[in-house]
Amino acid sequence: MAELTTIARPYAKAAYQYAESVGQVSQWLQFLQKAALLVADTGLSEFLKNPAISTDVKADTLIDLLKDVALEGTNQFIGALAHYNRFLALSAISHEYQLLVSRERKVMDVTLSTAFELTDAERQMLTDKLKARFEGQEIRIEAAVDPSVLGGFEIRSRDIVIDATVRGRLSKLAMALTA
Repeated sequence: MAELTTIARPYAKAAYQYAESVGQVSQWLQFLQKAALLVADTGLSEFLKNPAISTDVKADTLIDLLKDVALEGTNQFIGALAHYNRFLALSAISHEYQLLVSRERKVMDVTLSTAFELTDAERQMLTDKLKARFEGQEIRIEAAVDPSVLGGFEIRSRDIVIDATVRGRLSKLAMALTA
């Protein structure tokens, strides 16, 4: 996964810079999201992996499938992916592009894992604390119930992990005892 992210990041950044320069950031996001959905399809994925099929045919097929969301520059983008055989990185490119859009719009997407469903008051308290910690950012929380947490909560966003779980504390304790 890290390797795919490393490959995807420069493509996402280039797409974002271009889209921003022509004022089509949202449209490019739609294009990349649809491309990622298409590439996630098993049949198309196998087609794109097939070494017996030329990259030009693969690119033309993908361009044809994306023609309803095509923009100026998208065919060239697909052509660049074809040249370096990076079609299967489209999901990661789409994800990295979304991160760039969120950062620019000062939106922080957070995954909050708890052992039990949070009340609205608890969720609001965590949102307020995150807003205070990350000033100037809008916080969007996606809550997930994970019984393995045991208690407490875990917050994940981009490169940030805040582990206030019982599982995490037990793990640290176990490491301290075996060290």
